[in-house]
Amino acid sequence: MKRSIATGIAVVLAAGIGVIAGAMFASGGKAPKAGAGTQAPSSAIASAKAKRKILYWWDPMIGPASISPKPGISAMGMKLVPVYAGEGASRPGEVTINPAIQQDLAVETSPVRVGALHKTVRTVGYFRRVTPRTYVVSLRVSGWIGSLYATTDGTAIRKGDPLFTLYSPKLLAAQEELLAARQNDALAVRTHDPRAIAEARRMYESLRRRLLYLGVGAAELGRIVARGKAQEYLTFHSPVSGYLSRVSVRQQSFIQYGRPVMRIEQLSTVWLDAKVYENQLPWLRLGELMQAHIAAAPGRTLEGRIFFIDPNEDSRTHTVTVRARFANPDGLLRPGTYALVDVLTTPMKGAVLAPASAIIHTGTGEVALLAEGHGRFLPRKVTTGLTGGGLVQVLSGLKPGQQVVTSGQFLIDVESSMNELTTKLTAGRGAVKPAAAAAPGAKRGAMPGMKMSPAAGPRAKAANSKAQRARTPQPSNARG
Repeated sequence: MKRSIATGIAVVLAAGIGVIAGAMFASGGKAPKAGAGTQAPSSAIASAKAKRKILYWWDPMIGPASISPKPGISAMGMKLVPVYAGEGASRPGEVTINPAIQQDLAVETSPVRVGALHKTVRTVGYFRRVTPRTYVVSLRVSGWIGSLYATTDGTAIRKGDPLFTLYSPKLLAAQEELLAARQNDALAVRTHDPRAIAEARRMYESLRRRLLYLGVGAAELGRIVARGKAQEYLTFHSPVSGYLSRVSVRQQSFIQYGRPVMRIEQLSTVWLDAKVYENQLPWLRLGELMQAHIAAAPGRTLEGRIFFIDPNEDSRTHTVTVRARFANPDGLLRPGTYALVDVLTTPMKGAVLAPASAIIHTGTGEVALLAEGHGRFLPRKVTTGLTGGGLVQVLSGLKPGQQVVTSGQFLIDVESSMNELTTKLTAGRGAVKPAAAAAPGAKRGAMPGMKMSPAAGPRAKAANSKAQRARTPQPSNARG
């Protein structure tokens, strides 16, 4: 029975060998190419790739860390893919994107141009009193306050209004001397002696000026001379119109000469102190227009001119005080009033301008993506200056007429950084370490720092069992 089975197998093998030999004889001694029509294109592609220069091998899922100068297996167990010359970027960081993908990424570009850069500095501020227009009422002689007419801070006072009365022995003696000089002048006139008249007039005017210098008003002196009698309490009047503040005396109290009695603040003109930051200072100039908006006058725009920029900076808020002068004829602007401030700055002409959205701030510098056409993008390091109205002044890195990416640039920047890193790693092929690929004999799928089982996966199990059978001696079926 066994011999008949062996004979049948031999007949089948002989028939198969005869068919193959006949086919080779019919084709001129050459083995037939199965499926030649379908394999021709793939063979052409393979031969074309064979002629191209291979730059390196890598695993695209890992990135530049997997670059190797020769084929192998990556740390993820994937076969390294060759990268041919012409497939990568010709310049470091250059990115090529298909137009369809550009549309999906919503990539938009805008031109770099030369123009005028406008800026409106917006900040806040507070109105304050004008220091030179604050009048301090003080005494030039010591005495006692009699009646105090002005007692409440904030009271509106007109020029000439009575403020208080004062008794001073010095002023009383000066009045008596003035009245005596007046009598001497009248007696000199009766003598018709020019020298006597001139001397009497000189003495009278000297005593009168003395009382004026001591703070007694001219009207008050006129009443004293007309009455011909000295007054114990002299009335002092307001020298200016304004608002009363800081009343520091009380009725029937003694006051020393030189001490302030009260203050009168004139608010016909007020100052506005606006706080600006360092990056806003380059825009500000003396004489520029400052507009203010306050809650007490909704819809009304108040205007003033900058006349002072503080040379010092507040170390707590990192702001600088910019002061403007505002007219206040109706008394609407009160010291301490909060205001929203707009400063209309002078436009900067002839500046190279780019959209502010085109600038990528990397933390250590600034980058703009230059659109070179045909789907090619190249990062450019730029230096920027002032900003305003959605535009930024470009000091270096870009030229007028160039197109920069204003939307979708962050995704392109990530790809550009990857390409630039790859170019740097492959700049010297001899310096590329093959450690990125798996060493010969390394287990497929092994990852650094992890111990993998030798029989990981069905393919590994099949390979291990096959190798085990090959090493194990098989028993022979032949009988001696």
